Amino acid sequence: MRCSTPAHRDLVYIFAVVIVAALLLLSGCSVVPKGQVQALDSIVWPPPPQEPRVAWVRSISSSRDANIQKGVLSRVRDLLLGEEVVKIARPYGVYADSKKRTFIADPGARSVHVIDPLEGRYLVVVGEGEQSFASPIGIAQDADEMVYVTDSAKGAIYRFALDDLKVQPFVTKGLLRPTGIAYSPGRRLLYVSDTLAGQVVGFDRAGKEVLRFGASGEAAGSFNRPTDLAVGTDGSIVVTDSLNGRMQIFSSTGAYLRGFGERGDVSGTFAKPKGVAIDSKGHLHVCDTLFDTVQVFNKKGELLLSYGTRGSGNGQLWMPSGLFIDANDTIYVADTYNNRIQVFQLLPDHSEE
Repeated sequence: MRCSTPAHRDLVYIFAVVIVAALLLLSGCSVVPKGQVQALDSIVWPPPPQEPRVAWVRSISSSRDANIQKGVLSRVRDLLLGEEVVKIARPYGVYADSKKRTFIADPGARSVHVIDPLEGRYLVVVGEGEQSFASPIGIAQDADEMVYVTDSAKGAIYRFALDDLKVQPFVTKGLLRPTGIAYSPGRRLLYVSDTLAGQVVGFDRAGKEVLRFGASGEAAGSFNRPTDLAVGTDGSIVVTDSLNGRMQIFSSTGAYLRGFGERGDVSGTFAKPKGVAIDSKGHLHVCDTLFDTVQVFNKKGELLLSYGTRGSGNGQLWMPSGLFIDANDTIYVADTYNNRIQVFQLLPDHSEE
């Protein structure tokens, strides 16, 4: 039968939507979305016969991999009009909160990806006008769920709330090249690495500078291009002193406590460390961009384990940068030049430390 009028064509389209929706309902609405991982892969570190400590879980390279459970109407629309796929370009910062939301700072796309599986949303935040992102690098969230993003190209920090996603200026003066950022619940401060200045700066949630420490140099407490940082449960601040090839730990007020590491090309040393995170045992996980791996150290700075290998397959890395570990010891690694986030899981350790 040939449709000779627009009204007839509209009726046919509506009829097609109803039929497709009915088929989806009959087939069950609990279909696992593409990219959903139902069980841990067998990629583990260290390899057998040693007890595994870290397992690869999955990769996120686009909105298809985000485990978003779509409703019937959304699936019908995708079938009829084609699925809109958002790809991750060159991720750096990554953060995951207690509500299973994942935030990805993507300087390659000048945007921040927000994956919200509980609400069934995949959002891309870019800002508008003067508040548009140029090079978003670090990302953090405070106790009120406000999201903060460093922009290394603009020398600024922006923030947005999840209810309106409106990007607003937070700090626009006093920083040369802000990169890493972390929130301290105890002190209610945001700590930021200013890479070019060779310093770490602390801001209250009104954007007022209340703390600044460090200087360019090689002495203890000084930095040579600091990049990422993390805050421990005791309030201590761990800073990646990238070009000095070491990690440095400070008190919550910026007093130098200790440091470890040296430049080198073997395990336990650093070639170009970047992202750092702290797991539930207080161990430090450090991305090394040139090693294409993540090294794990105890509180004394002793190497415990490395995970991730060079390449583009599952569990492999190419110039990883940002790193975050959530309260469940799920590990998120910005696999920058593979254009994806890789997710790992820290497994229970039954051996004595």
